[in-house]
Amino acid sequence: MKTAERSARCHKRLFSLVIIVALLAALSLSTPALAAPAVTLSPASGAVGTKVTISGTVFDSYKGDSVHIFFDSTEISGSSPFTVPQTGEFSIPFTIPATATPGRHWIRIKSEVDSTDSLADNFFIVEEPGITLDVVDGPVGTEVTISGIGFYAGRTVTLYYYNIVGDIINTVTATSVGKFSHSFTIPNSIGGIHEITASNAEGHLAEAEFEVLPDLKLNLTSGGSRELLNASGTGFGYRSKVNITFGNFTVATVKTDDYGNFDIEFNVPEIKPNQYDVKAKDEADNVDKVKFTVTAGASLSQTTGSVGSTITVRGSGFEVGETVTVDYDNLRVGTSTADNNGGFTITFYVPSSVSGSHVITVSDGTTTKQLAFTVESEAPQNPALKLPHNSSETRPEAFLDWYDVTDPSLPVVYDLQLASDQNFSSLVLVKEGLTESEYNLTGEEKLIAVAKTTIYFWRVKAIDGAGNESEWSEPWSFYINAPQAPILLTPASDSMLDTPVLFNWQAVTSYSLPMTYNLQLATDLNFTSIIFEETGLTSSDYLLTEEDELELEREIAYYWRVKAIDSTYNESGWSAPSSFYIDSSFTFPGWLIYTLIGIGVIIAVFIAFRVGRRTAYQPPD
Repeated sequence: MKTAERSARCHKRLFSLVIIVALLAALSLSTPALAAPAVTLSPASGAVGTKVTISGTVFDSYKGDSVHIFFDSTEISGSSPFTVPQTGEFSIPFTIPATATPGRHWIRIKSEVDSTDSLADNFFIVEEPGITLDVVDGPVGTEVTISGIGFYAGRTVTLYYYNIVGDIINTVTATSVGKFSHSFTIPNSIGGIHEITASNAEGHLAEAEFEVLPDLKLNLTSGGSRELLNASGTGFGYRSKVNITFGNFTVATVKTDDYGNFDIEFNVPEIKPNQYDVKAKDEADNVDKVKFTVTAGASLSQTTGSVGSTITVRGSGFEVGETVTVDYDNLRVGTSTADNNGGFTITFYVPSSVSGSHVITVSDGTTTKQLAFTVESEAPQNPALKLPHNSSETRPEAFLDWYDVTDPSLPVVYDLQLASDQNFSSLVLVKEGLTESEYNLTGEEKLIAVAKTTIYFWRVKAIDGAGNESEWSEPWSFYINAPQAPILLTPASDSMLDTPVLFNWQAVTSYSLPMTYNLQLATDLNFTSIIFEETGLTSSDYLLTEEDELELEREIAYYWRVKAIDSTYNESGWSAPSSFYIDSSFTFPGWLIYTLIGIGVIIAVFIAFRVGRRTAYQPPD
C-alpha cells in the first residue's frame, strides 16, 4: 500500500515537471532573443595622442544602467562611469595616452568596476614609430620621400640627415594619427651609407639608411683630341685622391673635398676617333664611369687673353691634305694644311675686338669646330692728370697733359672733357679717341674769362683696345684770368701840363697776348662827358696832338683812364682815373714853335756857311 502511494506521488511530481518544462519551452519560443552589445573604435590604429571615438551599439538591455569603460585595465577618467541612454547607443571621445606602448590595447565596457566579464570590447593598435624611404640609394641630388608612422599625433617631428654631422632636413607635424611625409634632395655627401632619422620631443625615434653612390659627370659627350673637358664628381670619399682615366690613359688626378666632391679640367688625349670609357676611381674604391666619343677636334693655347695676345690653335682628326681655316669671329686669321694624321697648328694675334666672348671657328670644309675665346674685361687704370696743375692759371689755348696709361689690350685711347662746372653738366669741350696723352686747345677752342676769375674743370678716361673703359680721372681745375687794370704813370694826377699831352701807363702782361688798350678822356670824374676816346692801342702810351682835333681849355680839370683787352677779348676793368690841367701862361702854339725852330736852324746853317767862305778866300797879309 505504501509502495503504491509512493509510486503515485512520484508520477505526479514527474508529470508536474514535464508540464513546467513544456511551459518554459513554449515561453522561450514565443519571446525573440536579444543581440549582444558591441563596441567600435574610430580610428582603430594610430600613435599615442590619437583622438579615438568609442561607439557603443545594442546596449538596449542596459538603458539607464551605469556602466564603466576601461583602456586595458585602467578606467577612463572623466568619461567613466556613464549612464547608457534610452537609445541604447553612445559615443565617447578618448585620447590614447602617452604611456601606451606599441601593440594591441583593449577597450572594455563593464557593468561593474571589478567585473571580470565585459559587456563588450574591442582593441586599438598603437603603431610603433618608424620611417621608410621611397628610394634607398642614388647619387647626390636624388629626390627622396620620407614616410613616418607612430609619432605622437599632432606634435612636431624633426628630420635629420647624417653627413659629417647631423644636418636638420626640416621639421614636420605629425597627422592626427601620428603619420607624416616629407620630400628632400640628398645634399653633397661622401659615398656610402648615411642615416636619416626622425625624432620628437616625446622621445620617439626612428631611423632609415640611404646609400650615396659615386657619380661622374662630363660637360661634353663628344669632342676632339686636345679639346678641354670638365669632369665633376660627387659621392666619392672624404678628401680622397681620385684618378681619372680616359680609355687606357690617366689624364688627371684630383683630391675631393670634405663632402666627396671634385671638379677638374683636362684635355682629351690624342687618340683615334672612337668611343671610350672615362672613369673616376678613388682610394676607397668608389668608382663611376661614363662614355665619351672622340671626334675631330681643335684646342686653343689659351681661352682668355688681351687684344694682341698670341694664340695657337691645334687640331687633329681633320681631312688629310685639306686646307684648314681659322676665323676669329668673321675675320680670317690663319690657314694651314692638315698633315697625314689630320693634324695642324696655326698661330695668330688676337685682333682688335671688344671685351667678352668671341668665337674661333676651325673648318676644313667638311668638319667645323667652334671654340670660345674671351677677351679680358678688366678696365684700364684711371688716368693721372699732369698739367695744368690743379687750381692753377693757364692760357686760353690751354695745354692739357696727363700720364700714359698702360694696358694689355693696346692701343689705349683717351676721352677728354672740359666743363664750366664741377659736375660736368655744362661741357665746354669734348674730345674722344685721343691717341696721345695730351691735348692743346686750338685757336678756335681757346677759352675766355667771363668773370674776373673763371674756373674750368677737366677730366680724362682711358679706353683700351678691347673697349674696356676706366673711370673718369679725378677732376682738376684751372682758370683764365682777365687782364689786370692798367696802372697810370704820366701825366701824374693833378699835374699842370703844356700841350701836346703824352699819356703813358704800365704795360699789362697776360697769357693771352697781344694786348690792346682803350683810352678815354673826360671832363668829369664819372666819365659821363667823354671828350676823347681811342681804342685798339697796341702800345702803352699815346701822344695827344693837334691832329686829334681836340682843343683843351686852360685851368680846367681833365680826367683820363685806360683799360686792357687781351687776344681772347677778355677786358680788364678801367684803371683808377687820373686828372691833369693845361697851363694858363702864354705859350706859342706848338706848330709855331716847331716852325721857329726850323727857321732858326736854317739861319744858323746859312751864317756858318758865309763865315766859312770868307775865311777860305781872305788874301794873306
